Amino acid sequence: MIGGLKQTTSRLAIAAAAGLFTGGIALTPVQAADLGGDCCADLEERVAELEATTVRKGNRKVSVKLSGQVNRLVMHWDDGFDEDVFFTDNEISNTRFRLTGSATISPGRTAGFRIEQDINIANNSSVVSNCGTTIGGRCQPIANQEGNNTTNNDIDTRYMDLWFKDDRAGKLSLGKGDMASNGTSQVDLSGTGVATYSASSDIGGNFHFRVSGTGADSGVTLGTAISDLDGASRQNRIRYDTPSLGGFTFSTSYAADDMADVAVRFKKEWNSVRCAAALGYFHDTNEKNDDFYITSTSGSCIHTPSGINLTLGWADKDNGNSSTLDQEWFYAKLGISRRWNSHGKTSISISYGESDNVTALQGSGEATALAIVQNIDSAALEIYAAWIHNEYDDNTATNFEDLDFVIAGARMRF
Repeated sequence: MIGGLKQTTSRLAIAAAAGLFTGGIALTPVQAADLGGDCCADLEERVAELEATTVRKGNRKVSVKLSGQVNRLVMHWDDGFDEDVFFTDNEISNTRFRLTGSATISPGRTAGFRIEQDINIANNSSVVSNCGTTIGGRCQPIANQEGNNTTNNDIDTRYMDLWFKDDRAGKLSLGKGDMASNGTSQVDLSGTGVATYSASSDIGGNFHFRVSGTGADSGVTLGTAISDLDGASRQNRIRYDTPSLGGFTFSTSYAADDMADVAVRFKKEWNSVRCAAALGYFHDTNEKNDDFYITSTSGSCIHTPSGINLTLGWADKDNGNSSTLDQEWFYAKLGISRRWNSHGKTSISISYGESDNVTALQGSGEATALAIVQNIDSAALEIYAAWIHNEYDDNTATNFEDLDFVIAGARMRF
């Protein structure tokens, strides 16, 4: 009874206070508005100063957003003869910033843009090398990999894209951006993609394999030895995407010099299993060499309650002539991604990738990787580490040293 009385009294008090407040405003509008003299001059001056120094939209019709990320890592490498530690930007998902915007044309119809630049710094993880020069055919390690490449620093335009979307008709994109088949080898739900994924040569792609016994430069880089043969990358192109039809999206694009491709993507969730997949076909016409054709596909599924996931990929490159063997690539990754602590999900994976017929000597490359990524949700931060082991062999009697990398880094998004 007493508790009920207290609640009633509290409600009456709140109502009375609200009535007095609103009544005071209604009865004395002039007094409320009359702040007197120049009491707000300083405030108005400060507001004007902030407006003059703040980045603003050019109009109120287009919604604009600034976003991006910084992704840095420590790379320890060992090529069988030399080893060192480099401090690099992570080419898997490099440091970048972007502006995106959109506006409504009419119900169900929108238009927008994407401008994205990356900081193409000299010591990118795919640019640094263990073999800056050779003396007597033997690799000479770089004493200071940053100083060796400082002339290469620049800004790389990743996207300069304008798009139009109709909910029923689909999306048309014009400008620099993804071709339809880009990423069809790289579908990955493991949660460890920032540390290792199908394009394993993004870590150390410019490193040279060395000949066993002598340490000589084999002339074969990691980027040559293994490739996921992904579809066409970002180009100045025109692209069309259909609306999602039962989880399927179909795409096609065309760029200069008769570069054309098609792709289909799929994503669906059944009860506790979530899957995504892609298939692309890319044709490039080269005036100096034979045309080549790339078929690439990948898929990934995760059992959401347990976090157990599996990723598979396959691709084939037809070089357009009977004298050159087709290149082929295969990839598999097994992982688990679960929330074991209060910070966010922890993801662990082991993967294996193999490329065949990558050189005229029917060379083949292999990459095995173990990775862990810890998400810190409160800071939009991922902390990661990985060990990546790379091998190369061909049909000659020459033996080659392995390339090993141990990396640790962090990516913060904004």
